[in-house]
Amino acid sequence: MQGKCVRLRQGSLSQRKIYGEDPFQIVKKFSDEGAELIHLVDLDAALGMGQNDEIIRRCIEAKTAKLQVAGGIRSTERAESIMKLGAYRIVLGTIAARYPEFISNVAGKYGAERVAVAVDVRRGKVSIEGWTQQLDVDYLQFAESVQSTGAGVLIFTQIEVDGTLKGCAAVEVAKLLKKIKMPIIASGGIGELSDLFALSKLGVHGAIVGTALYEGRFTLKDAIRAVEDVD
Repeated sequence: MQGKCVRLRQGSLSQRKIYGEDPFQIVKKFSDEGAELIHLVDLDAALGMGQNDEIIRRCIEAKTAKLQVAGGIRSTERAESIMKLGAYRIVLGTIAARYPEFISNVAGKYGAERVAVAVDVRRGKVSIEGWTQQLDVDYLQFAESVQSTGAGVLIFTQIEVDGTLKGCAAVEVAKLLKKIKMPIIASGGIGELSDLFALSKLGVHGAIVGTALYEGRFTLKDAIRAVEDVD
């Protein structure tokens, strides 16, 4: 956000914390520590307050870990511009909820593996527009509808616990895993290595960790080690 590395608590602008003046240095640090894929959210773009393309470009050109870019990708032109920067994967949220056919178009052009759909959830319902608008759509129903669009990955975030370090929404993730067959990346609330272990045992494809790393709850190397041998 505004060129800096920022974490929001439960998506709230009033509860933001700056963890670095130069996001590139943090991306490089995570990459050096063994990250193969880094989740980068352009919060300004998500909230309609600008874009951070120069940072995204700089991170990609430095040949760090692959970048999965989210935030404000709501048009063909925007999706194309992020892909041209060299992003490995784009994450579709608002546009996916409003126009499911958009997912199919983008996935058809770039391939399923390079397109993810965000299922951002508050009180069991889907949230969009940078989590500022709530839809009367059940998250399981929405996730199920995404399966036929051609997207390769689904990213589930429980907004109530995001940035809180209070633990992942394991129950909701388990319900999702039973409902759909797509690979699922879980996000939100991860505060301990035990959260990662629990998610891995459930069978998720991956997990997004942010605040726990910034706050020193554990290292990225510890996190990778914690899930290496889970079967």
